[in-house]
Amino acid sequence: MNHLFRVTSIVALLTTASIANASITGDVTGGGAFSDDVSTADGWVLNNPASNGVDFWTLTIDQPGYLSVNVGSQIDFGISVYQGSVSDSVGFAFDNAASFRDPITSELGTFIDGTPNFGFAGSTLEDVFLATAGTYTIAVGGSDFGFSGPYQYEMTVNVSAVPLPAAVWLFLTGLTALAGWSRRYTAA
Repeated sequence: MNHLFRVTSIVALLTTASIANASITGDVTGGGAFSDDVSTADGWVLNNPASNGVDFWTLTIDQPGYLSVNVGSQIDFGISVYQGSVSDSVGFAFDNAASFRDPITSELGTFIDGTPNFGFAGSTLEDVFLATAGTYTIAVGGSDFGFSGPYQYEMTVNVSAVPLPAAVWLFLTGLTALAGWSRRYTAA
């Protein structure tokens, strides 16, 4: 029993760094330029959103599209995209490269894409396909060495609609011609 208590205590101690309140920084629906700061240089890479180590931005789209996010800063930044939304709840276990479940609402945030755990000053995530309409969460934070901040960043977000392929246009043109031909044929 004593051994079980020690193991449980160690596991709890090790996981507390990645379990924290997740606060929504803002809404980036419609795209544009946004700025904020994070408190540490390594919050994202260490999966530690505590004390503003990672910022969470919400994005709502009404049709499938491609998402591009560019973060400019003096330190390396990591970017993760999830389908679903983060609530401001205690016990949120952030992971920069995996899905999450909010312990209060039980809402699932499905990991879509993210930058690698290394990079250059700033970061870019381009042409991430968002397959369905709905709410998405963009997590940004330091992916650098663990120095205290704050570290300012500028983020640009762009969502573009999925273009219809040329085959669709060709198919619709052929279907229209076929309908016109069948009307002409039945009228004669």
